[in-house]
Amino acid sequence: MTDIRVLLLHGFVHHRPSGHWLWWLGEQLRLARIPVQYPQLPGPDAPRLADQHEVLLGELEMLGDGERVVITHSLGGVLWLHAAMGLDGAGLDPRLRVDRVLMVAPPHPSRLVGPLGDMALPARLEDAAARASRETAILARETDDYRPAPLTELAEAWGVPAVTLPGSGHLNVDDGHGPWQTMLDWVTDPAVEWRLGDGAHSLGS
Repeated sequence: MTDIRVLLLHGFVHHRPSGHWLWWLGEQLRLARIPVQYPQLPGPDAPRLADQHEVLLGELEMLGDGERVVITHSLGGVLWLHAAMGLDGAGLDPRLRVDRVLMVAPPHPSRLVGPLGDMALPARLEDAAARASRETAILARETDDYRPAPLTELAEAWGVPAVTLPGSGHLNVDDGHGPWQTMLDWVTDPAVEWRLGDGAHSLGS
């Protein structure tokens, strides 16, 4: 029996498709009897920060005690960073602090325009991520159309370490990320050696 409990946060235009690794991960965690929350965030096609932030805080309230783990994909990472900063700039309520956060393929702030404009981030986050979680990291591929800059740029601006996986893609269904054994392994072993998803390929190759 484990005391780990996991919150999964999805990204833009995500309606919890069964082919996505987030869905697969949620099902695998349930089979392993690891508590997992995978909410459908409001307005996935036209996200409003205040609405999604309210849901996120509620999910954190329900996450319970034990080792609290948050895994985000794409825009879900941006939502987490807003929660870490606090909409009023005061940071995340210390009662809601978590132990580990993994932000998978977060978009570059320059992509937060148009329908994503309400999610815009400041250029730098100071120590917000560190105050909201004991450990935070970014995981992304070498190149990603949603990140027109080196991953190291985001890592420096957000004050967190980054792990770069080979190839090009957004770590979603389009580049073959359905079942992803390493992601499942990471939940119980954060020292795991990262590998791409089981059916991964590089876009544009």
